[in-house]
Amino acid sequence: MKKIFTVLLWIFSFVIRGQIKTDMEYFNIEKYKDWDIDTYYFQSENDKFLKKGNDRVRIICYDKTIQVEKNNITTPYKHYYLYDSKSKLLKIYGKNFILLEIGKWSYYDENGKLLKEIDKDQPYKFSISDIIEKFKIEYGLDLEDSKTIFSFYRYVEKEYLNIPIYEVGINKDANSSVIENYLIDGNNGKTLYSIKIAEGEIKSVLNEYVKQVKREEAEDNTYYRTYKGKDYTKKEWEAFEEEWYKNYKENKDKGFWDDIFPGRNKK
Repeated sequence: MKKIFTVLLWIFSFVIRGQIKTDMEYFNIEKYKDWDIDTYYFQSENDKFLKKGNDRVRIICYDKTIQVEKNNITTPYKHYYLYDSKSKLLKIYGKNFILLEIGKWSYYDENGKLLKEIDKDQPYKFSISDIIEKFKIEYGLDLEDSKTIFSFYRYVEKEYLNIPIYEVGINKDANSSVIENYLIDGNNGKTLYSIKIAEGEIKSVLNEYVKQVKREEAEDNTYYRTYKGKDYTKKEWEAFEEEWYKNYKENKDKGFWDDIFPGRNKK
């Protein structure tokens, strides 16, 4: 019985080791032996650019690490791999959309074991896939087409809005120097503002939106009109109109003549 247990334990250990080894990822230059040199870029001993069809790879060899960047020229996504130069084991894996780190980035120890994952999509409740879908439906634009996007940023704006936002620059016409810029709320995907900016103009879609908000706030808080001896700001007047209309709707079922002659049915 003891011998059977020992054999089973050995088999189990062998299987587990095999699974761990399979799960580990190693850098293997042989993967690229049938790839061509990408002559579009300058090559060096430790910095190689390769191509195969629409696929591209860049391999950078540092003293302690090997960095591999993979992408397909028909999409704006890029995959990053960082390997230990000695063991060839994967240390970091992540994905970019344009220049933005997206999704979960994985970090491994010297034995190839997963240490942690960092979700780069936090705190953006409105995800990259959401914004791609939004532009397809609302604007008829494909953000996954590299020719469409001129610029794409996201960050948490803390000075004025205190929310996560996206800034998207669209190049609708390759022959035009005018870029359409959109400011998107990163919480709900609402388009806050859009503006066309020509080449050479020193403008920001965020700054232009903040200017508009400040103008509207100033208008809302200045004198607007007087009614029955009371002065109202624009904001106060709008609130007054809304309350008046609400009261009107609640009482309109009494009938038109009751509104004009409220006491006509009283005996």
